[in-house]
Amino acid sequence: MTAGLFNATLSEELLNQVSEAVASASMSDIIFDLFLYALMVGLALQIFRETSKIYSFMEYEGLRYFKNTFFFYGLANFFLLVLDLVFLLAKSSTVASLYLLAISMIPLFLLAGVCFWFAKVNLLSSISWRMVEGTLGKRFYKFLYFMFLMFLTLMDTLVYILISVIVGEYYAFGYKAFIFVFILLLIRSNMRSGGETKPITNPYYLGLILLFTLSFLGNISTLLEGKSAELISSGFDLLTLLAYVIILKGIRKWSRILLK
Repeated sequence: MTAGLFNATLSEELLNQVSEAVASASMSDIIFDLFLYALMVGLALQIFRETSKIYSFMEYEGLRYFKNTFFFYGLANFFLLVLDLVFLLAKSSTVASLYLLAISMIPLFLLAGVCFWFAKVNLLSSISWRMVEGTLGKRFYKFLYFMFLMFLTLMDTLVYILISVIVGEYYAFGYKAFIFVFILLLIRSNMRSGGETKPITNPYYLGLILLFTLSFLGNISTLLEGKSAELISSGFDLLTLLAYVIILKGIRKWSRILLK
């Protein structure tokens, strides 16, 4: 088989696979996701903007990581939004639109995944900052700590995958439950620091609890199959959107109190 014939065969097979993927996605699902991701991008960047105002007043390092979390959430959802737009364009089934989807699908998924990874690392940095703020004076040490948390989150994902493959999804879910309880205890410890207990309605701590809770509960969809998993996943997407709204309202109220 010549190189030209091989490339032509490969391209045809790739287009067929992409066509099947596009055909399996309903127009209503694509439009729903477009609307959802667009709202998430807007809300995440609004939270980033409002938290930046508070950080300029307080300059607490944990708050800086918190605002960076929503910058990366906004970016991740933006890449997913672009992917859905390409999917919508591919519904026309023209060769050009299918090729565009074929060459952009994996890069957009990877970019979204990296941004979600950075968002999670910043979130972990935010809740763990009080534990290390007295020992990380230099910027280089802060960078090393951030890199350590990046490695830790990567290992967490690998351990989850290994448990899922070796002993099953239910055991992997149990592992995630253990990590979730540990994180809640860490947040509770932060709320009790400084000689007083912060209220759970504080938008910073409420945001941490909501985001980690939804991240943990999202693992439920891996225990289900078919349409049930899709419905559960969509339900948690809506709950995440609601969490963004709650956090934004809290941050704006906090901002008005601090900056008036």
